[in-house]
Amino acid sequence: MEKTRRGLWVVDGLLVAGYLGLIALTMPYLRQFNRYNYYPAGLPGPDGWIVQPGGYLLQQNYQANGWQRALPALCIVVLLPLVRRRPLFFASALGAAQVLLGTEYSPADTRYTLLVAADFCLVAIALAWPRRTSIKAAGLILAGGVSSFAAFTPGSAQLMPTHVVVVTLLTMVAWLLGSSTRERRAGAIRQRADAAVQAVAIERLRIARELHDMIAHSIGIIAIQAGMGNRVIGTQPAEARKALQAIEDTSRDTLSQLRRTLTALRRDENAETPSDPAPGLADLDQLVASTKHAGVLAIVENIGMPRPLPGEVDLAAYRIVQESVTNVVRHSGARTCRVRIEYQDSAVAITVSDDGHGVLGSGGTGFGLVGMRERVSLVHGTFTAGPRYGGGFLVSATLPVPGGFGTVYSGSAKEKATVEKAAVETEQQPDIDRPIPRALPTPDPNPAVTQ
Repeated sequence: MEKTRRGLWVVDGLLVAGYLGLIALTMPYLRQFNRYNYYPAGLPGPDGWIVQPGGYLLQQNYQANGWQRALPALCIVVLLPLVRRRPLFFASALGAAQVLLGTEYSPADTRYTLLVAADFCLVAIALAWPRRTSIKAAGLILAGGVSSFAAFTPGSAQLMPTHVVVVTLLTMVAWLLGSSTRERRAGAIRQRADAAVQAVAIERLRIARELHDMIAHSIGIIAIQAGMGNRVIGTQPAEARKALQAIEDTSRDTLSQLRRTLTALRRDENAETPSDPAPGLADLDQLVASTKHAGVLAIVENIGMPRPLPGEVDLAAYRIVQESVTNVVRHSGARTCRVRIEYQDSAVAITVSDDGHGVLGSGGTGFGLVGMRERVSLVHGTFTAGPRYGGGFLVSATLPVPGGFGTVYSGSAKEKATVEKAAVETEQQPDIDRPIPRALPTPDPNPAVTQ
C-alpha cells in the first residue's frame, strides 16, 4: 500500500512536470514581436498625418497561429487524472501555467481559452469533492488567472480591471454550478433515503396492524373456548368436544393467514405469489361461526345489494368487523352483537353495536381502536367509536369506494357467487316486496335483523 501511494505521487509529479514542459515549449511562439512598417506616401488620419511620408510605424504582433494559441488549453488532458486523485495539485499546476503564459505577454485569447478549460475542470472538482476542497481549488485557479492578467496585462493597461472582473466571474460561476449541482444530488439522495425509511416504517406498521387484527381475534376465541372446555370437560364431554373442535378450526385458519403473510414478506421476484386470497366481507360467515362458538351471536344485516369492493377497501371492512366483534367477545359481556353493512352509492358503511356492559378495549393495550382508525384513514374514510346511548358500545365506519360501484373490480370466486346470488334473489322478489330506499337522518345503532 505504501509503495502504491508513493508510485502515484511520482506519476502525478511527472504529469505536472510534463504539462509545464509543454507550456514552456509553446511560450516562444506566444511572444510579441515588433515590426516596423514603412509608409513612403505616409498614413493620413482624421486629424492629420498618423505617419509622415517616408516614415515608419511600430506594430506589435504574434507569431503563433490558432492551434498554437489553443495548445495550452488542449494540453490539460495530461492533467485530467489529477482531477479525481489530487484536485489541489491540479489547480496549482493550472495556476502556475497561467502565470507562466502571462510572463510572455501571451495573447488574451490564449489565456481565456486556458481559463475556460480550467473552469470546466473546476465544475468536475466541485461535483466530486467536498465544498472545502473545491473552494481551495477555485481559489488557486482564480489566483493564477488574476495574477496573469493583473501583472502582465495583454494589450492596453486600461483593460486590466475588465480582465480581472471577467476572470473572477467565470471562476465563480463555474464553482457555483458544480457546487449547487452536488448539493441537489446530495439532497435527492437524502430524500430517497428518507422515503425508503418512511416506507419501511409504514410497512412495519401495516404488518403490525395486520398481525394484531389476525391474532387478537383468534387468540381471544381460543382462550374463551379453552376456558369453557376446561370447565365442562368432566360434566359435559360433548360441549368440551365442541370447544376443542372450535379451537382446532380457529387455529388452522390463523395458521393459514400467518403463512400467507409470512410468504408475502419473504418472497422475492422469482417466488410465487401466495394463492390464498386476502379475507373480505364475503368471509363473514366464518367469522360469525367462530364468534358463535365463543358464546356471542353476531347478527349480520346487509342493506342494499352486495357488490365487489376494491381489495384494500374489502380487507379494511373485514378487519373492522373482525376487530369490533373480537372486542365484543373479550370485553363487553354481551351475548349478541349486530353488524350492519350498507352498500351506498359510492361507499360502504359498517356499524357494529352491542348491548353489553363493558367498555371496548378495557383491560387491553388499546391497539384495536387505533388499528381500525388507521385502516379507515388509509382509504380516506370516516370512523367513530364510543359508548352507545342506553348501554353497550357502537363502532361506525364509512369507507369510500373509488369511482363508485360503477367500477368493475376483480373479486374472488366466492365474492362473485355472492353477488350473483343476491342479484337472482332480488330479481325473483315481487316489486311490492322490494324495499323502497329512504333517507335516514341517523343510523340505527341497534337495527332489526333482516334476512
